[in-house]
Amino acid sequence: MQAQDSKTSKQDKNHTGYFNPAITDKPYFSVQDLVVGYDDTTVVDGLSLTLQQGEIGCFLGYSGCGKTTALRAIAGLEPTRFGIVSLNEQCLTEQTKRKSYAVSPAKRGMGMVFQDYALFGHLSVAKNIAFGLNKWSAADKKARVAEMLSLVELSEHADKRPSELSGGQQQRVALARALAPKPKLLLLDEPFSNLDVVLRESLAMSVRDILKRTNTTAILVTHDQNEAFALADKVGVMHQGKLVQWATPTELYHEPVSPFVAEFVGEGAMIDGIIEAGHVETALGDIYRRMECYDEAGQPQYCEYDYPNGTLIKVLVRPDDIIHDDDSTQTALVVGRVFRGANYLYRLQLDDGQTVLALVSSHHNHEVGSRIGILPMLKHVVVFDEKNVNATTWSEYDMS
Repeated sequence: MQAQDSKTSKQDKNHTGYFNPAITDKPYFSVQDLVVGYDDTTVVDGLSLTLQQGEIGCFLGYSGCGKTTALRAIAGLEPTRFGIVSLNEQCLTEQTKRKSYAVSPAKRGMGMVFQDYALFGHLSVAKNIAFGLNKWSAADKKARVAEMLSLVELSEHADKRPSELSGGQQQRVALARALAPKPKLLLLDEPFSNLDVVLRESLAMSVRDILKRTNTTAILVTHDQNEAFALADKVGVMHQGKLVQWATPTELYHEPVSPFVAEFVGEGAMIDGIIEAGHVETALGDIYRRMECYDEAGQPQYCEYDYPNGTLIKVLVRPDDIIHDDDSTQTALVVGRVFRGANYLYRLQLDDGQTVLALVSSHHNHEVGSRIGILPMLKHVVVFDEKNVNATTWSEYDMS
C-alpha cells in the first residue's frame, strides 16, 4: 500500500506560512522493494513507499523490526542487497540485476537528527546550527543561523552551550542544525526518546509545525504511536522487517489490514463473529452491511458479505466504539478500570465471557463488579477472517 498524491497550491493563504505538496506525476521520494541484510539475516524485506514533497512519513514498530536500519539505508549508511531509492527525480540507490549504484551519504542532500542529538558541547547554539554551512558566505551563514534560531524560538539562547539548555531545547537545536543547509529530505531517528512522556507529544506537534512551515519532506523513526500520529502524514507499521501497512494515521486506526496492525495501533479487542443469513452475529449484536446494494426498484438494501455463511470471523472493537448508556437494555460487567484523568478506560465482560474496552467520562465512576449499560456504536466495522489474514472494512452498516 503506497502513499497517494496530495492536491495542493503553492501556498495556502488560509494557513499562513504553510505549504502543501505539489501536484506531480511522480512522487518526490520513493523506495521500491528495498532489501537490507547481514550474512544470512534479512533485516528489511521488500520495503516500498512514496512521499510527496512536504509530506512527513514515519516508520513505527517494536524494537528490532527493521525501522532504524531502513532509515539508515535510505541515508546511504547501510548497504542494500536489492531495491531502488529515489529523491527529487534522482536515483540515489539502485541494486538490481541490471545495475549496482549508490550515491555517497554526503552527496544525498539529506539532513539527520540523531537519537542523542549529537550536539557539539564546546560550541554555542549558534555555532552548532552553523556547522553544516561551511560553504556559505559569512553574510548568508549569519542570516541563515538567525533565521533558524527564530524558527525554533531560541534566539535568546544563541550564545549558550548545549549543556545550559533543557532536553527539549537541545532537540530544537539539533532540528535547526539539520534544517539549516536546506536538505531535500530530513531523517529523524527516535528524536524524542530522551524526553519525558508529557514533553514528547507537545514537542512532536511543535516539530511538525516547523517542518510544515519550511515545506520539509521528512521521515521519522519511533516506537511510540502517539509521536507518530502527532507528527506524521503517513505512518508505516513495520513488523519483522516488512512494511505491513503504509497509510494515514486515521486509516491505520480505523482500517487496519491485519490483526497485528489493529492491536499495535491503538487499544481494542477482537470479538468472535459468524456470518449467518447475510449478516454478522456477535455478542454485541447483529451487524448488517449497507453499501452500494439496491433492489430492482432502486432502493438500498443490505449487501451480502464477502464470506460464505458459517464463516467464523473476528470483529475489531475500539474503546470509542462502546458508549456508556444508563438507559440501554444491554449491559456488561466491569472487570477492570484505569483512571486517565478526563476518562476511565473500562474493561467490560459481555454475557458470553468475551471482553471489550470502553472509554467513559471520569464523572461516571463505576466500581469493579458492577454492571453498566452499553450501546455499541462502531465507527467502522473491521472484519478479519478465521485465519486472521484478510481484513474487510465497512463504513456503512446497521446493528440490531
